[in-house]
Amino acid sequence: MAKKIVSKAKLATGAVVLLQQVLANDEVRKALANAPQNVMRWASKKRDEYKTSGATDRLNPVNRFGQKGLERRINSLFEVSASAFPARNDPGRAELLDAIDRMRLALGVAAEMPLAKRKRAQVKIGKQLDELEAAMVEAILPQSPKSIGSAQPAR
Repeated sequence: MAKKIVSKAKLATGAVVLLQQVLANDEVRKALANAPQNVMRWASKKRDEYKTSGATDRLNPVNRFGQKGLERRINSLFEVSASAFPARNDPGRAELLDAIDRMRLALGVAAEMPLAKRKRAQVKIGKQLDELEAAMVEAILPQSPKSIGSAQPAR
């Protein structure tokens, strides 16, 4: 049983590495350049849903950390990726959805583990989610030639 968990973790790591390579592709970056508008619409829709439903448990710490917190992050990433890649044949879409599915699978496996092992698995999944989210942000944001704060002002 432990061997399957290790191999699934390696598959998830491989999926993240593959996704990072896909997000480095210029075609994918061009497709993602339009994503901010879609993401803003999605965020606005989510805010409206929270307001209308009176979602008081939105800030509940139980939903922000641990298993439920990771589930929330994966679901949010899935919804944002659906906005970033609206067409089925968008370059990078399949790899991104595959990476998200692998994260869900790993999280489902971790949910059934004993507490100590589950926490270690959740930390690994959280780190990979951090990398995946950072890669998505990096791919979506416009590229700047140099950092604004790095140049010394002329005297």
